[in-house]
Amino acid sequence: MLTHLTLNNFKIWRGTGQMQLAPLTLVFGTNSSGKSSLIQSLLLLRQTVKSADPNVDLNFGNPDSGDSVVLGQFADVLCRHGAATETVKAKQIGIEFGWRPMVPGAEAGTFTARYVQGRGGSADLAYLRIGSAGRGFTAQLGRHGAYKLLPESARYWSKQSPTFKPQRSFSFSDAAVQTLGAEADRILSVGPMLLDELTRVIYLGPVRRLAQRDYIWNGRSPGSIGDEGAQAVDALIASGVAKQDATKRGLPSPAAAELFNGTVQWLARMGLADDLQVRQLGRSARYELLVVSNGEASNLKDVGVGVSQVLPVVVAALFAKRGSIVIVEEPESHLHPVAQAELAEMLASVSHDRGVQFIVETHSEQLLRRVQTLVARETVKTNDLRMYFVEREGKMAKLQRLEVDPFGTIRPWPEHFFGDSAGEAREQAKARAERMRRGASNA
Repeated sequence: MLTHLTLNNFKIWRGTGQMQLAPLTLVFGTNSSGKSSLIQSLLLLRQTVKSADPNVDLNFGNPDSGDSVVLGQFADVLCRHGAATETVKAKQIGIEFGWRPMVPGAEAGTFTARYVQGRGGSADLAYLRIGSAGRGFTAQLGRHGAYKLLPESARYWSKQSPTFKPQRSFSFSDAAVQTLGAEADRILSVGPMLLDELTRVIYLGPVRRLAQRDYIWNGRSPGSIGDEGAQAVDALIASGVAKQDATKRGLPSPAAAELFNGTVQWLARMGLADDLQVRQLGRSARYELLVVSNGEASNLKDVGVGVSQVLPVVVAALFAKRGSIVIVEEPESHLHPVAQAELAEMLASVSHDRGVQFIVETHSEQLLRRVQTLVARETVKTNDLRMYFVEREGKMAKLQRLEVDPFGTIRPWPEHFFGDSAGEAREQAKARAERMRRGASNA
């Protein structure tokens, strides 16, 4: 689980301060205020540590490589109005986050990095610290591209060497391992922990893949559903076929069918479907997903867009293994308000029951209101919830934590959080009174 995030001079963020994260973290705010940049920083690090190029320090993304985020060059990511802090210079990008594994007794860790502009618009790692309970290291850029290392708990820095340059902002080359000798274990052991945590991230952007009339299925359940929920229907088909096979044989519903059954349950609660069906087209590898409502089955392509947009969100939540981090932007897209409220129920339920962390960027007032109700009912504990409001303050982004008391009351309530409903009511009353006055004078 990610425990906090801190950004300095990252896109619109001069500085976020330490943003505490919880099992259920909700981020609200106005358009173009910087909400998505918070998420992009984590996706940027995820695609960096998974990069095929060991020499990359920050993988800003390539649209032809299927990267999660494509951010351009260093100058595009560096805040145009950056400022120096005690640790980060004005022309440096600073990213820090902490994590705590869900396994009891496992060690927590912290990743802290600062980057400067390199050649050709790339990023060069200026400082890196990855630490976990006496393990880990600090690396710092010196002269002529050389780095010096300080193992966790060591008293002295190593001599500078280009060999000590961290790869992908977290690991080291074989040559560095040989040079480190006995110190290698303490330095290298924390890297796999970081890699494991970032590969647990499942990301769904604000626009999920649109429904298709049929899908080619290879006969297996996918290992991941992919960004934009590209493999969500494949996972659902695999689970649905497992259920059908068991039904044909007169057997109980197997564990492989839980994803299908759970998806049907939540779609029904949202009022979007009574059931789902998977149908093979002849003897081909093509399958269609049917949505059953009021006794009629329709192809997924022929039902409302809201179903196809929320389906990957539901599947991602139920597909995620314990300890996964599901990051979703605008899960409420194209959903009726009643369904948005039930979406909050699903997020809270899955987070509590299955140990999945959700970081959600949303504009949904109904989702927020239901979360408040869940807190009041003591279904959601305040310690397991963090909510933030992001807004523009001049040319900068401002992060405001929304405190929630045990009764679900939010303080402070940001001005124009969801528009000015009271003001609209006043204007409506004024317009009504004016029309009645004109009608009386014309009588």
